[in-house]
Amino acid sequence: MTKVEMENVGSVRRRLAVEIPAGEVTAEIERAYDRLRRKANVRGFRQGRAPRPVLERLFGDQVRADVFGKLVHDSFYEALKEQNVEPVGQPEIITEQAELGQPLRYSATIEVRPEIVASAYEGIEVERPVRKITDADVDRFMEDRRDSLAQLRPITGRTRAVANDVATIDYEARGDGKLLGRGQNRHVSVGGDQPTDMGTHLTGAEVGRPFEFEVDYPDSHPAQDLAGRKVAFCVEVKGLAVKETPDLDDDFAKEHGDCETLEELRRRVRERLEEAAAHDADGAVRARLMEQLIANHDFEVPPAMVERRTNALAEEVLESLGSRRPPASQEAEVRRRMCEELESRARDQVKGDLILEAIASREQLSVSDDELEEQINRIADHAGNARERLRALYQDAAARLSLRARILQERALDLVLERARVRTMEQASGVAGEPGNG
Repeated sequence: MTKVEMENVGSVRRRLAVEIPAGEVTAEIERAYDRLRRKANVRGFRQGRAPRPVLERLFGDQVRADVFGKLVHDSFYEALKEQNVEPVGQPEIITEQAELGQPLRYSATIEVRPEIVASAYEGIEVERPVRKITDADVDRFMEDRRDSLAQLRPITGRTRAVANDVATIDYEARGDGKLLGRGQNRHVSVGGDQPTDMGTHLTGAEVGRPFEFEVDYPDSHPAQDLAGRKVAFCVEVKGLAVKETPDLDDDFAKEHGDCETLEELRRRVRERLEEAAAHDADGAVRARLMEQLIANHDFEVPPAMVERRTNALAEEVLESLGSRRPPASQEAEVRRRMCEELESRARDQVKGDLILEAIASREQLSVSDDELEEQINRIADHAGNARERLRALYQDAAARLSLRARILQERALDLVLERARVRTMEQASGVAGEPGNG
């Protein structure tokens, strides 16, 4: 009978010492050779007739490796069941004895979830920063909406670009002799004072004539393929236009705002901005509660869980880059740097999830099957054309388990919020250089 002993080697690490009796090892070896004899094609012998010594000479190393590997695999998962322990990452297995006629011994070190005593989650004091919506906020929104509805009227009286023109351009960008990007029929506003904006360099460019300039991108530039580089642009202006925007009047309100008057549209815009500010404030409260919870609970987070979350965050960033995602030859290095930067955030996220799970357990929160189905339906309803694909995804047991865990975490945070002492603080608008709440 297989013997299993477990010892703690830290708050989130366990070491399993496993010993499989020699008799079981020998029996498995015999079964392996029986299977091999029936199917092996050995020169000079009919199939199924090759002597054992010949099989051992030809295939002995492979048979032993396969048998020992199978015994370790099967016994490891049986040991986990016996010890009632669930690893959160891949085991570190060290073979200590693997010889014919002897017991097979190995150790398996695993990471497990920490044991958390949920505490200090009632009566947390937190501020709710609400951004005050002003007339300037409404004005800015209206101007942005007006600008989005602008029409481009071609300029026919001149061919040289001046400030506030909209230029239609083709371009190529090169750095260190390599093509970094190209574009066709791009609309660019001419003028400005930002050296990294293409439009800043287009003043004076002539329609139909190549125009060249260089841009020094700072190390802090968000596009990693441009950061810290000197980039040479070759631009051809194909046409110039002036942007004509509609007047902000009652006709604008009727046509673009489903309102009878401009004043009515402004009131509706203010209401929506206030709703958005309230939503942002609620999100800020929840974020600050999580910060407090993480600060109030001191425990080790399993490195395997942090690594998985870090990799997931890095992949989200890479996916968001779209066509600017680095080429395959550079992606590994970019991902490595991202993971270094994201590791701290990932650790806090994992720690926060574990705390919320502990609170949910202590408060005996639960999610019924009907509630789970309702949430799946809500998610599917917002998935558009991907509705059926998403429903199929949540037929998978692991996906449903993950969704149930997320719902429980949200309910645990809702409970913490209900019992918190929240103080609303009005903050100034961020318009016209005034500080906002972000």
